[in-house]
Amino acid sequence: MIAAKLGGFSAAASQLNVSPAYVSKRIGLLEKQLKVKLFLRSSRQVTLTLEGKVALKWSMQILDAAERMFVDINYEHEVPRGSLRITTSTGFGSQCIAPIISELVRNYPELSVDLELLDRPVGLLEEGFDLEIKIGGELPQNMIAKKLAVNSRIICSSSRYISEHGEPRTVAELKDHTCISIRERDQHYQSWQLDGKNGKASIDFYRKLSTNNGLVAKQWCIDGHGVMLRSIWNVKDEITKGKLIRILPDFEQQADIHAIFPVRLETSAKLKVCVNLLKSRLPIYL
Repeated sequence: MIAAKLGGFSAAASQLNVSPAYVSKRIGLLEKQLKVKLFLRSSRQVTLTLEGKVALKWSMQILDAAERMFVDINYEHEVPRGSLRITTSTGFGSQCIAPIISELVRNYPELSVDLELLDRPVGLLEEGFDLEIKIGGELPQNMIAKKLAVNSRIICSSSRYISEHGEPRTVAELKDHTCISIRERDQHYQSWQLDGKNGKASIDFYRKLSTNNGLVAKQWCIDGHGVMLRSIWNVKDEITKGKLIRILPDFEQQADIHAIFPVRLETSAKLKVCVNLLKSRLPIYL
């Protein structure tokens, strides 16, 4: 599984702290037993064959079943220990999640956490994560989703932009303005779906500036380059200081925060204490 994920025997050996020759030998023995080639080998990388992809799928299911069995047998006596692989978006992770994880590992010294910050869609099982902390968007049907906090995105701009281009008074007027696009995870980046007092509204906008980083988008907005849709937690300080101004206050985008994790970890003590702490602490940062 690790060799398939990392695309090489050497990379897998490094992560497992064994020699590349050992990894190659073990895979060779498995191929001999199955009587098929699992990998196509080249001087630069290895890739899965069709049979290898089938084997990987079954391996993930077997590993999932084995871990679920272990959890079911031991959950009553289990204390939070071992490792947790967590992923969330970059800005949210550094500003809101990292301090809570710091408290978590201080409270549970037998627990280790790998927090990976990614501004792209994540395959939880395929990439080996235990928990995704997700802001808005659709929730996966094959996972457990627990709401951690209520959150919404608001429309804002700077006084410099408004003085030069005017302030939009309706959602439709946004078409005549420069909207800064943020390509985070599965967030729509060429249109905004908004919730208003009289129902929902959708707007397709002119995209002059786009980025996959919320901090960059916020700085562009402060510099007077356009209008931005961003979570309140990310812009509340700038609004308080007058660097940004909320516009169209009757409209926002609901983007609640959820913990997403596999069914097999539902009774895991380490996941339970993590989710509970996130739920109790997140409102402080929002």
